[in-house]
Amino acid sequence: VFKAAQLIEMSESSSTFTSFTAFDLETTDNDTGTADIVEIAAVRVRDGRIVDEFSTLVKPGKRVTAGAFAAHGIGEAELADAPSFASIWPEFRAFCGDDVIVAHNGYDFDFRIITRMAKEIGAKFDLCTYDTLPLARDLSATSRKLVDLARQFGVDAGQSHRALDDTRTLAKVLLALDGLKHARARKTALVDLLGHLGIALALSDEATMCEEALLFRKLTVVFALGAYSGALDWYERETGDDITIPDADEVIGMLGGVERMMKIRAVKNADERYPAAMMRLRRLIAEIPDGPLAGQLALFLERAVLSRLDGHEPERMRVNLLTLHSTKGLEFSRVYVVGAEDEQLPGGSPTKAPKPEEIEEARRLLYVGMTRTQDRLVMTRVASRGGKPTGGHRFLDEMGLTPRSP
Repeated sequence: VFKAAQLIEMSESSSTFTSFTAFDLETTDNDTGTADIVEIAAVRVRDGRIVDEFSTLVKPGKRVTAGAFAAHGIGEAELADAPSFASIWPEFRAFCGDDVIVAHNGYDFDFRIITRMAKEIGAKFDLCTYDTLPLARDLSATSRKLVDLARQFGVDAGQSHRALDDTRTLAKVLLALDGLKHARARKTALVDLLGHLGIALALSDEATMCEEALLFRKLTVVFALGAYSGALDWYERETGDDITIPDADEVIGMLGGVERMMKIRAVKNADERYPAAMMRLRRLIAEIPDGPLAGQLALFLERAVLSRLDGHEPERMRVNLLTLHSTKGLEFSRVYVVGAEDEQLPGGSPTKAPKPEEIEEARRLLYVGMTRTQDRLVMTRVASRGGKPTGGHRFLDEMGLTPRSP
């Protein structure tokens, strides 16, 4: 139902960028206060397709630095007969028309330079501008360089640091970024819908509700009272001082009260969320001897890698172990479960017993391993490891199994 509501909500939504002009500059150096343009290019996009292009070399009023030449490869000889910026400006400005002008890192580079140079010839760069870099930072977890974004979206970047190739690339990257932004908007649409539904059902007469409504009333409480829900804040703002309807505190009471809300909003620590993982982590840490931090970290990482046997190629002349997690869905003629002892339970310590949920998780995993066998099951335990006692064997006791010496 929620997904259907999201689909309806976004049915008339469309991508922001389908028609625009992308442009790029190559310059004599990287100083935005003094650099001259040596190449300028632009591409016009309509309905998501490049329909026209503009590109020209520009004769600068200063020499191209060695660093700039190494980047774009445009030298003095190539620029000798190029037109001046003043002579190409009218054609470039006409090409841009009334479009939104797009550049990558434009606010820190391209827009600054072209605005300054337009002013120097008595013109104005007075167009609506858009920089794709902030959008890339928001949507891409990898490098925000144009060439890397192109690789991420499968765009042919052509010759990097040549203006026309870079504008073609930029146009296609922006279309991809805009599509990604639109997809994220679809996924986050109506984010508080279930919270609003929970409040609405709490305010309704339970006696008149159908079975489905009662079920939704029960399920939506966590969304209405959740720490990241804006439903209660919205309700409080919208109702204001209207004394004819319940206030926010009364609604919280209808949803289960402050105590229930605090329980829902409580943040579980790592031990509660990942008992098995935290148990393994603490064991690895406990095995690291005292010493310099760098050495301890290197040893910890080495042992962490070695402790992950899943995915390693089995060797013929040694016993290769699988974790109980990795055996799900598999079956074997014979199964050997190593370490059926209390010391292997997630959590706990010599002074602190494992939590009930940690014991239940260990019991579930042991059951997974036991049920993988077709013919024979062998479970082993030891009295001590590294000179430390391993405790009892509660799960064997629960099953009425008594360990015996080999």
